[in-house]
Amino acid sequence: MKTFILMAVLFFPFGHRATAQQVPVRKTRLPLGLYTTGNSNIYGLSVGMGSDTYQNSESVSVVSNGIRIEPISQSLLIFTLILGPDEVYYPREESEFKDYDGKIPNELINGINLSCGTNAFANLNGITLSAISQTLKNSNGISIAGLGSGSFRNNGIQIAGAGTDAVYSNGVIMSCLNTKVHQGRGLQIGGFNQYVDFRGVQVGVFNDVELKAREFHGLQIGLYNNTQKLKGIQIGLINRNEKRILPLINWNFKD
Repeated sequence: MKTFILMAVLFFPFGHRATAQQVPVRKTRLPLGLYTTGNSNIYGLSVGMGSDTYQNSESVSVVSNGIRIEPISQSLLIFTLILGPDEVYYPREESEFKDYDGKIPNELINGINLSCGTNAFANLNGITLSAISQTLKNSNGISIAGLGSGSFRNNGIQIAGAGTDAVYSNGVIMSCLNTKVHQGRGLQIGGFNQYVDFRGVQVGVFNDVELKAREFHGLQIGLYNNTQKLKGIQIGLINRNEKRILPLINWNFKD
């Protein structure tokens, strides 16, 4: 009798145990689909209103391949001018970077994204154009916005009228007013540039406006240039590094 019971447990598991690990079936939508519909692979035209900024997904919900259009978003609503849109959160403490980098995006955008304002915890591979503002997890390609643009990792070109923000930037990050980078490699152009570690060329009015810069390698041009450790050249009205403070030009080529 005991042998029979053991065999029954092993070969005839309870119903709820058999269905507990079911994986949602992904749907293929061609040539049109709604990116707000979960578990979908869209080929062609992907459309919808609003985006998802949730940052603790267990899997990618939607993959848009082709052209993604978001004609209406929070950026158009009047109340967001007071409260601000629901944007993607970026960590500011270095101890949080690794965990954040490992988070799974809600959406993958492969191709062209057109919107008045895309704020989505998504990875972009291609080109995104926003009339107002946009925040993404990672941007691989070209990202252009009328007012503000943000990403955790910018690999390519990120441009906005009022402000750009990237924790890691490999390429070009540019704005008429503010740019903010934790670690940058390439070109940074803005009125007020903030960075912690940058290697390349930096052009602005004030470089290190928050006085948090630790290290700069390359060419720094601005009215005020500052870094705790320089390997390169500073050109501006006031140039400050670990060696000296000088007007017009400053330098250091030693580690």
